[in-house]
Amino acid sequence: MPPPRTPELYDKAAATAFYQERYADGYMDEWPIEKRRRIFDVVRSLELPSTGEAIDFGCGNGVLTDVVRQALPSTWNVYGTDISSVAIENAKGRYPRCTFLDPATAELRGKKFDFLFTHHVLEHVWDVSEALVEMDELLKERSAVLHVLPCGNAGSLEHWICAQRRDGVSPQLGNRFFFEDEGHVRRLTTDQVSAPYRARGFALEKELYGNQYHGAIDWITQAGPRFIRSLVDPSSASDAEARRQLGKLRRKLFLASVLRFPAGVVEGKLRKRKWSARDYLVLGLGLPLYVLAKPVDSRLKRKSLEEWRSRNGERNGSEMYLFFRR
Repeated sequence: MPPPRTPELYDKAAATAFYQERYADGYMDEWPIEKRRRIFDVVRSLELPSTGEAIDFGCGNGVLTDVVRQALPSTWNVYGTDISSVAIENAKGRYPRCTFLDPATAELRGKKFDFLFTHHVLEHVWDVSEALVEMDELLKERSAVLHVLPCGNAGSLEHWICAQRRDGVSPQLGNRFFFEDEGHVRRLTTDQVSAPYRARGFALEKELYGNQYHGAIDWITQAGPRFIRSLVDPSSASDAEARRQLGKLRRKLFLASVLRFPAGVVEGKLRKRKWSARDYLVLGLGLPLYVLAKPVDSRLKRKSLEEWRSRNGERNGSEMYLFFRR
């Protein structure tokens, strides 16, 4: 069963209200350093012009808008826009070197951009065709687009898990994977994103994929035992063999999650700017375990990075970076 609000989000008014509430509650306040570094490196690799104007469409709180700004030459002007006015105000306060505009403002509608960036937007929008029209209206005739989004291509570990379950993929909700955030209303394949861009005169110039296997192990085991229990639930298996395979994978994921858990807790506390008495207590108890957990945590992250570097041209990832140029 999909989360209760997911089917409502194909409506623009419902989606707008949903994300206003989310950003008011601190939604997507931060992204892991590994994610920010990867986006920085990909943008740097695109051979964009030495100067221009860029727009982060669906910028949220502006974290990745600023990463795009850092990756582009200093002569670029970088803007962000989002359906949530709460997110726009948050971003203005946090990243003053970028310009954040409400999508309805005349200032934004009067501009044309050289480069448009989105990060995990197309799986959220109420209507993909409508969103692509809005994006295209913001672009110059000669322009470039980078979409980063979940990948629906077959072959990833996440796709395999879904294939073992009776409820793994929902055709009624755009082939959405069962475990996804309730704000996800679809999961697109490479071809489903590329086709409308070909019709608009864009060529798919670069495609990169992550999380074929080790990257998925990394994020799943960071999500914790409760999520693992739900994700790899043998009682939802499609048949006896699938039940056996899911049970085997669940034991492996549980073990890795438990072994790396203290590293995540301690490092999370160390990143805090202000510490409470409870933080000091947790650190005191956690540091001895950290020494044991850190090698496991580092190994999982290293395997994920090695996979990205050696296999990012393989389409069987669960996240994709699609770069189009016109």
